[in-house]
Order: sequence, then structure tokens, then C-alpha cells
Amino acid sequence: MPWIAHYTAPVAHLPAAPRSPALRVFAGKPHALAFLADGSLVIGTSLGVTLHDPAAPTPPRAVVEGIGGVEWMVAHPDGESVVAAVREPQGRAVVRVWPGSGRVVKLVAGPIPGYQFSGALAPDGAHLYWFRFGPPRVLCTVDALTGATVRELELPQEATGSLAVRRDGAVYMKGKNMLVIHADGRVEPRADSPFFIAPEPLFVVDDGGLVGTRGQRVGFKDGAFVHDREVWSRAHEGTLSHDRSRLTFHGSLCDVQVWDVAAARTVFAVEQPSTIGLLPGWRGQSAASSAAHVAAIDFSDAGVTIWQIDRPEQPIARSTGYSRGLQRVMVHGSALTVQITQSANYMESVKEIELATGATRMLARTNVRDVARTRDGQRLLVLHEQGPMNPLAVAVLDAAGEPLESLEVQRGAGEVTVAPNGVTWGVITHSYPAQLHAEPTCYAQWRAFGATKWAKNVKLKGRFMGLALADTAAAVMVDDQLEVVGVPKGKTLLSTPIAKGGRGVALSPDGTFVAVGTFAGPRLVRLATGAVTELTPELPGEQSHVCSLCFTEEWLFVGYESGAITQHRVPTGEQVAALHGHTDEVLALTWADGALWSASEDGTVVRWGELG
Repeated sequence: MPWIAHYTAPVAHLPAAPRSPALRVFAGKPHALAFLADGSLVIGTSLGVTLHDPAAPTPPRAVVEGIGGVEWMVAHPDGESVVAAVREPQGRAVVRVWPGSGRVVKLVAGPIPGYQFSGALAPDGAHLYWFRFGPPRVLCTVDALTGATVRELELPQEATGSLAVRRDGAVYMKGKNMLVIHADGRVEPRADSPFFIAPEPLFVVDDGGLVGTRGQRVGFKDGAFVHDREVWSRAHEGTLSHDRSRLTFHGSLCDVQVWDVAAARTVFAVEQPSTIGLLPGWRGQSAASSAAHVAAIDFSDAGVTIWQIDRPEQPIARSTGYSRGLQRVMVHGSALTVQITQSANYMESVKEIELATGATRMLARTNVRDVARTRDGQRLLVLHEQGPMNPLAVAVLDAAGEPLESLEVQRGAGEVTVAPNGVTWGVITHSYPAQLHAEPTCYAQWRAFGATKWAKNVKLKGRFMGLALADTAAAVMVDDQLEVVGVPKGKTLLSTPIAKGGRGVALSPDGTFVAVGTFAGPRLVRLATGAVTELTPELPGEQSHVCSLCFTEEWLFVGYESGAITQHRVPTGEQVAALHGHTDEVLALTWADGALWSASEDGTVVRWGELG
């Protein structure tokens, strides 16, 4: 069967407000889990924090949004709150949240530099210790109730961030070997780690030993670190319960294990047979435990699976409605087609969603690299693998998912696209050069649906490529070269160098402007003259790179890896607004039925309201 029924997607209609999300599909993407003292489960997602009854997690008992997207979270020793690193428009920040009451206190204002947050709470919960990536590299200590700065201590260059706190206030950090930062500020490098690579500290035992995030155990005897029996060798990260009595580990193949600290033994172990291992794009603590329950994120569908701690053989509940992240969105009538990110070659990744009901179905195809769909929904293009060392192929499917034709292209993946009028479709792929350091050749090709040969084949040397189609023109970008060709006659309309890019290309509906997402920022090109306008986005926080582009007759929209979208006037390039409705990379933008739609690594699709 070409389509397979799947989990219902939550479709939320939001209060009307100018330049704000009007509709949101999916409940975001879960990144971190924690349990409170009363046994409640806290899920930190790309939309905020939700509180759940483990036995009946849907719907959540409480929702705290507006704090940013959670990417790291730990239960506070008070058993009533969590401390979370969140992504917000200004950058990464740290907040303390009481999910039951909705109270929020900002502990560290953004932007916090670095790709991922590293921090730990003192055993009594009084202080938060966190690592600020430099130069200089600094261990910061703040009051965990007010956020007031307690101390900032400059660290040796070898400090890398992962840390845990001993009861006496000493901080263990990973360095070239191991660093111990004592409560008086003395930094003690240790060269006696029993591991070739020093472990990333998760939990420090009162006697000075530690447990690493990957399950390594280090004892402390006669003033020296010694190797101890490992908790587990396959863990990729771990988390600590609020009362420090249990460590929960999630394995590299997504098996789950709970370690009882006092008993020094495993009290729960299970494999998640549906999962396929951790993939890029996930952050945070993906498993947690209480005295009664264990929860873990299933990376295959982004659901959260829950077990009784004494019954590992069968889950008791699942929290669903999330997504792994979305890299394509196509609107056709009352439905959407999306492509999920991190699809791993053997998993389905193309999903159709009915907006009225949230009903979804997955296309029964794996090895999919890219998709495109006509606006009437009658044709679906699937760029897919055919097996190791074989060329890729583009399958043209009808609305039911049945194949109409298939064409082989090059071996290196690129993208497929379709013109707004649904007449022409195109694909860009690349060959692999015979010599290791040679530049590949990119092939941009397009034809009308039903045609027997390509109308045009543009070949350019380079590694970063993009293809866009308007009804009357095609734009090809490869590295620092931009080519625009007329459709259907194939006459070159523009050939010009441009700042090196790999972040997408778009054509205005009338084919008179081209937008390019270069590594230096977005560029607006007037086709008639070749004049290039450099767009300077006005966004809070650190500089963010372009991920997606979309034209209307009046506007150019640019999506960024921070989750922001900028709105620019055409032809001047003047920025008129910044849209904030995502907390992670905006990977796709499209204009349909008079509205802007966006899809993000944060797991949501957004339809925007009035944009002026």
C-alpha cells in the first residue's frame, strides 16, 4: 500500500495577531525529560515545558510556553521545579520553571555562546554552575533562585565544558584529562584519569569518585582516581534524579538503563526495538526515571515511551503528537505534505496531513532524499536512493502514491522542485569525481510533466547547489556561480558570480528577481541588470545563517537557523519585520492560499497570520 496511516498530528489554531503564527501543526520536538518528587513527568520540548501524569500522559496537566525551546533540562532538588537551557530570539538562556504553577525565573540571560549548554546544579540546589565557552573559558556560578551572579572563575584552555558538582562544592570538569575546581577557586588538573579519554562527569560520589555520562565509573582511593566497574558501556548520555538516588542512561542504540546509586546496581533495563539510534538534531537528556516510572524519547517517531520501573517488558503509555523535525512543507488544498528530517535511509519520511482533522499517513517509501508536490496535490516527486553505488532516481507519483514514471539522475543527492503552475519540474544532483580532491559536477535538469526528455541540462562545477523554478525561468546556484535560464526555450538570461552559497535559491513569481542564501548572508539579484543587493538582517542575538527563502509578488522571506524569519520588501530589500514563531532552524518556506507557511527543525509547521 503506497500510504500507511500514522499518528494524528495536533493542529492548533492560535489567537489572531499581526505577524504571528495563526496555526501550528505538531506539538514540537521533545529534547529533555525529568520527573518531579510527586512522580509527575516533565517533557521539555521545542515549544516549552509540559507536565504529565505518567500513566495517562495525554493531554498534559499543564503547559508552560513562551520560554523558548528547551534543549537541556534537569530536575531541581526541591522536587517541584526544573532548570532548563532554552533557545529564544536573543539566543540561549537558562530559566527555572515550576510546571505546576507556571512560575518562571530567568537565571541566565542570553545569548550564551557555544553549540550546546553545559551545566549542573549543586546537590542542595542552591547554585547553578555553567560553563561559558571563551576565550576566556569561564566557570560561572549563579544563585538558582534569583539568577544573581555568585562567581565567575577563569579556567584553563583545556576545559571543555561537561561538569558535575560534589556536595562540598567542588566541580569536576572534563579537560585534557580531568579538572577539579575546588570551592575556594583552586583549579586542580588531574592526570590520573583511568580512561584514555577523560569521562564527561554526570554524578560525583561523596567519596570523590564519579560516574560519567556514558556510564563510566571512576573510584577515588588513597588520593587517586581508579577504574571501577562501569554502569554501562553503550550509553550516550545520562541524567540524575532530583534526589540523586538514580542515574538514567540512554544508549547509543536507544536502550535504557536505570542505576540505583545506593545499591550500586541496575534496577531497570530495556531496549526500544523501534528506534534506530541517536541522530543529529537532538539535544538534552532523553531519558529519566522516578521511583515508579521510566521515560525515554523514541527517536524513530519523537514519541515519549513510559514504563513502570518494575515492569520493563511492556510500556504502559506513550506521549505522541511530536515530530522529529521538518525540512519540507507543501500545501495542496486542505492538506499538507511534509518531509521529516533525520529520516535515516531505512525509515519513511514523507507524511501527508489533513488540516481539518490532523489525520496523517506516511508514504511507504524509504531512502528518500527530497520531495516536491504540485499545488493541486496530483503529482508527487520523490528523489530517492536505489541502493549502494547506484544512481539516484526521481519517482513521479500520482495523488494515491502510485508510480507514473521514474528517471535516473546522478549519484550525489540534491533536491527536486516544481514550478508554481505545476507544468514543469526539475532536479539538481551531482556526480562523484574520480579523484578525491576534485570538484564534483552538478547537473540541474528540468522538463514538463509527461515529456520524454530534459528541456535543459545545466552543468557547473562545485559542491554547494540549489535549483528554483518559476513558471518562466529556472535559477541554478552552484558555489559562487548563479545561472538563470528561460523556460521552456532554455535561453540564458543571467550568468554571474555571486558570494559563495549553499543555503538555497529562490525565484520571484514573475521571474524578475532571484534570492540566494550565501554563506555571507542573503542576496537579492535583479535579473534584468544583474544588480545585487546585500540584505542585512536586523535580528537579536548572535549572527544566524540563512536556511530557506521564499518570494511573493511583494515580499521576500528569509528563514534562519535561529528560528527567525525576516520579511523584506521587493525590490529594495528593506527589512520590514522579523517573525518569531520557531525555536530552531527554519528549513522550508512557502507561500500558499495568501499565507506564509514555514517548517522547522523544531518539529512544527506554522501558518502565519496577516503580514502587512
